[in-house]
Amino acid sequence: MLEIAEEKKSRRVIQLEALTIAPGKSADFFMLYSGGGSTATSPATVAQALTARAQAISWWDKAALPYGRIQIPDAGIQALVDSSIRNIWQAREINNGMTSFQVGPTCYRGLWLIDGAFLLETATMLGACDQARQGITCELTHQKPDGRIELLNDFSKENGIVLWTCARHAQLTQDKAWLEAVWPKLQKIAEYIRTLRRQTLQNDTPLDDGLVPPGMPDGGIGGVFAEYSNPCWNLLGLRAFIEAARWLGKSAEAAVWQNEYDDFMAAFRKAAARDLRKDSNGNIYLPVLMGEAGARELPQRAQWGFCHAIYPGQIFDIADPLVAGTMAMLAATERQGMVYGTGWDATGIWTYFASFYGHAWLWHGNGRKAADALYAFANHAAPILTWREEQSLTGEKFRKVGDMPHNWASAEFIRLTVHLLALDRGHELHLLEGLPAEWTRPDMVTRLDHIATPFGPLTIELKIAPDGKSANLHVEPLSEASCTHIVVHGGTWSNKPGKDTLLELDPMRRHDRVIPLE
Repeated sequence: MLEIAEEKKSRRVIQLEALTIAPGKSADFFMLYSGGGSTATSPATVAQALTARAQAISWWDKAALPYGRIQIPDAGIQALVDSSIRNIWQAREINNGMTSFQVGPTCYRGLWLIDGAFLLETATMLGACDQARQGITCELTHQKPDGRIELLNDFSKENGIVLWTCARHAQLTQDKAWLEAVWPKLQKIAEYIRTLRRQTLQNDTPLDDGLVPPGMPDGGIGGVFAEYSNPCWNLLGLRAFIEAARWLGKSAEAAVWQNEYDDFMAAFRKAAARDLRKDSNGNIYLPVLMGEAGARELPQRAQWGFCHAIYPGQIFDIADPLVAGTMAMLAATERQGMVYGTGWDATGIWTYFASFYGHAWLWHGNGRKAADALYAFANHAAPILTWREEQSLTGEKFRKVGDMPHNWASAEFIRLTVHLLALDRGHELHLLEGLPAEWTRPDMVTRLDHIATPFGPLTIELKIAPDGKSANLHVEPLSEASCTHIVVHGGTWSNKPGKDTLLELDPMRRHDRVIPLE
């Protein structure tokens, strides 16, 4: 028998009937939960429940998921990669005949463009190009007659997000024909960003002049403000659009939009110089909110957009002091390797912010810090190998924010794992830049198998010798001649102090190189 012991809003506690089990004996029972809007009546017995579980396991064992493309010698990291793939594919739905990658199964079940951007990139990297393209097609159906993309109010960053999503997908699939087909839609989005910038010269605040109108930052700050997350994402989206135009040979169009981008960036620089602040450690950083409002928030709060502007946005120079100061501010908040208080919970962690943070360090040349971020991310997974959006630190009273599992987290874990091993930088492909030293013990093998890059599918294998004194690096040739060099790094793992670049390889040839580790 069951009794409802507590019922308060969405919380319901069920009290089971007492069950006495004799020493050395066991008992089986099951509970049936109906979460699909109607009451299920089957399975009705323990035997039927066990059969249903076996059927589910069998289905997923046979499902055509892109396992095997990432091989990591740390069993814990490998299990999280595989679980992340399964979680992403479990949450897919068919909407209007098209595959849609959903963020989560409950409160985040639906189309979220920022989460979706990285889910779709992940699916493309893993070879599920057709499914990812269906997701992008679904996103583009939300374009309004004036060109804007709008699913959320006061979230103009969605325009930049879709520009980047399309440009990145075209790069990873090397499909110029598809990009040409959607180009008129992307042109209209870019034009709408120009319209947003004009609106800032007519509204009632001078703080946003030349940027975009006030909007919602998200990621820890609700409400509408003059702020930086929307300008950051529209800048990086416009940059991706310009690079895509050049890739298609649209030089004149790229030049026009480069002028727009330069003016946009100049306005950003002017506003940023006005709004810089100093944290308690003396780090000079850019707060998310403009003007005096920036002083009322934690420095680290909602800094996700800035991290994305670093990577994948690439809008800042490697030596930019704005980046150095803001990253130092974030590092000063770290607890258990995680940036603390950056999300909705000022006394908790945004789990997959670890990937935004790790990618920013990686892009600016600190592969060791990026590898540390991956392990901190992994160490805060649930026992079932998934993540919540936000939660308390390990050892503290449990608090939570968001869905479970949260599949943007799953995508970010896969992305960071891959990018530690292979990251495209302009016309170069950089390998092993963030390889953790933990993966270089005797007989360990790290492998990527046909991972999509802008230069074609990448297959690499690093095999450590039985004595641990050397490693054999195998690299298959790339298919796209636009890659000028493959650069192999060793700064995080090769025990060669001060020597980060180990090899420069011809991308169009197969390579087998022995790398001394001592």
